[in-house]
Amino acid sequence: MCTDTLQANRDLLDPHFDGYKLSLDPLPTYSIDVVCGIDEVKLRNDQYTLQHVKAFGIHNHLVHDQWNPNCVYYIDQEWKVIQHRVVLESQLQPGRVVFEISHECEQRSRPRHNATLHFPSAELCLLADGAGTLYLLATADRDCAELSTWQVLYSGEVCGPATPFVLLHSVAQADSASVHCLLLRIEEEQDRTTGDECEASTARTSGNFAALLDWLTMSKPQGASSHQVSRRRKLKSKLAPFYAAVEATGQALFLAGEAEFKITEDSAKSATEDQKQDIKEKDADISTNTTHPQYTWTQTDDDVTLVFILPPSTPKSAVNLTLTPDTMQLSVKNGDELLSGALYRAVDVQLCTWTLENRKLEVTLAKADEGPMWTEVVVGNHRGEYVIDEDQARIIHDRLAHLTSDQLNPDPVPGGSQPGIGPHDLEECDALPDGYSTLVRLDGESHTVTNRASLSSHQFLFNAQLHPDKLPCICLRHDVDGLLWQPGMGADGQRSAPWCHAATFNALGYVQASKRDRKYSCCPPGCSYAVVCDCIRHLYVYRQPAPILSPLRNRKSGRVVSQIAKQQLVSLESTDDILGVAAADDRLFVLTNNKLYVIRVDQQ
Repeated sequence: MCTDTLQANRDLLDPHFDGYKLSLDPLPTYSIDVVCGIDEVKLRNDQYTLQHVKAFGIHNHLVHDQWNPNCVYYIDQEWKVIQHRVVLESQLQPGRVVFEISHECEQRSRPRHNATLHFPSAELCLLADGAGTLYLLATADRDCAELSTWQVLYSGEVCGPATPFVLLHSVAQADSASVHCLLLRIEEEQDRTTGDECEASTARTSGNFAALLDWLTMSKPQGASSHQVSRRRKLKSKLAPFYAAVEATGQALFLAGEAEFKITEDSAKSATEDQKQDIKEKDADISTNTTHPQYTWTQTDDDVTLVFILPPSTPKSAVNLTLTPDTMQLSVKNGDELLSGALYRAVDVQLCTWTLENRKLEVTLAKADEGPMWTEVVVGNHRGEYVIDEDQARIIHDRLAHLTSDQLNPDPVPGGSQPGIGPHDLEECDALPDGYSTLVRLDGESHTVTNRASLSSHQFLFNAQLHPDKLPCICLRHDVDGLLWQPGMGADGQRSAPWCHAATFNALGYVQASKRDRKYSCCPPGCSYAVVCDCIRHLYVYRQPAPILSPLRNRKSGRVVSQIAKQQLVSLESTDDILGVAAADDRLFVLTNNKLYVIRVDQQ
């Protein structure tokens, strides 16, 4: 059940957006040679499943340092980490080797993924070589003329011998004493056994694979000379996520995908604790599926009403109800607790009441915010049965009556001639995701989902880093727009939905869906533009609306236009495959196998 919604900020929406105007103004482009090419690992013949395609099909080989916007990195064919740094305005320094991965022939030749790296802080880097080894590196100052070689603080095969994985995200605590990272790998399920070779082949072709996340905590014990893996948590799902990040506090994960992850192992919890947790979950499942609910509840726009049936001869003095705006605790003296926990939404305590008559205990909770409908009374408690009020059902029916008709294609405008919209009017890019996708916050201590929002009506567009010390944002399609959401705890640290609407890219959802050759999409930290990049040569820059010197008047509507959003096309001279893109506020970086381009986008 989804307990939260994605509530867009209306101040960040433009219902009168007229579209993008094509600008022929050229964007200055500079380039520098890539000496040893890019270490590009493509999918093998045995990596044919949907899991492998989602997890490793498209890899961005160009890494932008979110702490130092002038620096970008890639890994060349000699397994060296190369840094390019912008000096002056657009001049790129020649590539500098900052770290060299092990050159063992066995390590390079065995099945592996693309190497990935991430910067959890201004002086640390995490690097996964794709062959099964994870490095924690001390980088010191990365944006300086004299750059020192990175020092190894930790290295090891953290997922087992010769087990390849990719690095998704990492975060360091304020004092860098602990570093959290997320590793993704795809493994074939071993629970299906058969002696028939034909049946075994069928099992393999059916895609019997699982997506595994390793959530590692690395720390340096007092008196030790290097870091160690102090805690390991494993998560499992059917499909790889399209968004995964560790909360800044290191206490929870944010995950988005078409299949939810569940924590299967935790080195900080004993087997006894895990068994107790399993028993608690089973009890919860039993109580959820019982044919005799412990209470019934209904609601209107103004209040929520709960009904309990108490034992005979229960006096009113035995009922104990404690209410706060966000919690409730209801119990009977010398009896079981009836209901307690955090309320789904806030209530007005002064207007809440309860009555007891003929064993029937009726509790009325007055909604603090009138209108929104509750999906549950107490968060996580499913022991009650929801009963739709007859008056409320009639109101809902009246509200939705205009959406139904006995006619195949009715006229939605009474007395008008405008035809309705039918399936033939929809385009391919208007299709919704096939699966049921969600965005969740998974607590690392309780192993439970604290917040969940449905994404089934919102296509995933891309991820972007707006702040170096915050989680990456996720861009989703809302109608035709692209809305950027910033995960993180709400202002009150507990009750608010842990994601907020950070920026809007007008019509980007529709635009991106129409680009059949699209490979990458991204935006800069300032959200001044968005980029859609083709597989070869072309990039499309979509700028936010900007004021113009002389206002224009729309000849059809008569509306005065005071700002215009521009679209610009960048056409590279090279026809090599584009292997990576990174966006800064004033420049755009593009990587091919032979060149690194920097494109100035701030000349407006």
